[in-house]
Amino acid sequence: METEAAAAAVQTAGFIHPVMADVMTILSFVLVVASVAIAAVATHYAWRQTGGTVDVIEGHVSWLRTEAERLAAEIQASVAKDSTTAAEVAALKEQVQGFDARLHALEQQAEQAAADIAALKERPAAAPAPEPEPAAEPPAPSPEPEEEIDLDALLESKPIWQDLLDDYHALRETFAPERGAELCRPLIDKYGLHLLICSDHAAVENGKTMPKFETVTDVGEATFWAYDIPGQPNDFAVVPSPMFPYDQKMHEEAGMKETFAARYEEGKTYTNLTVDMPALFSLRKDKWNIEQPGLLQLAE
Repeated sequence: METEAAAAAVQTAGFIHPVMADVMTILSFVLVVASVAIAAVATHYAWRQTGGTVDVIEGHVSWLRTEAERLAAEIQASVAKDSTTAAEVAALKEQVQGFDARLHALEQQAEQAAADIAALKERPAAAPAPEPEPAAEPPAPSPEPEEEIDLDALLESKPIWQDLLDDYHALRETFAPERGAELCRPLIDKYGLHLLICSDHAAVENGKTMPKFETVTDVGEATFWAYDIPGQPNDFAVVPSPMFPYDQKMHEEAGMKETFAARYEEGKTYTNLTVDMPALFSLRKDKWNIEQPGLLQLAE
């Protein structure tokens, strides 16, 4: 009966590891043998103590049955526990197998990476990329050929009063005071010059010094000659008359310093002069006005 109980306990334990099953079988057999031995000894001892009555023997057998059932339950619990442990061991074994597979895969990847690195090292070094060529500079513009000077165009570009100045300077080079009027008349007539005098060099108008000029007819009286600028009505280029030397009276009282810029030294008299730039006058409502002073060079 005890053997059947132990066998039933083993059957209800479920699947266990083969080695653990062998261990449990041996343990169960040992326990059954021990139980039978204990029961035999106990029965013999009871037999001797009670005088061999059936009731006593049945009582001992009942106790032995109880003990056998208790031992079987313990064996069943132990087997169940061992079965659980075996399941955990099996699960761990599966995990270990999974780890082994992953480790094997990683080893293979490491080997492949090492092979790739070795292959890369064996490859010849790539030639450096060629440096970009500097952008070609645009060709320097070829020097333009020098244009030949067009004398005719240059002459045409001279100031509109240049002919007057050339004739004026030529007259002054050969001028003789005793023949003054005779020498001046041809130039006056050629250019239709207006003869002027400064009637009031200190006249003031609107708070500004505005010298007054008047037209005269006597060559010996006029101190300025006014030339009509072609194409510019009522505008005039003005030069000093060669009839009078440039002295302090002309500079201070005759309107010369208001009409021309000149480096005059006090007390000196200049018989030679050059007009670098004529003064520019305007005539508005019979009134002569200095629009721009001229420039003189004085020489004794």
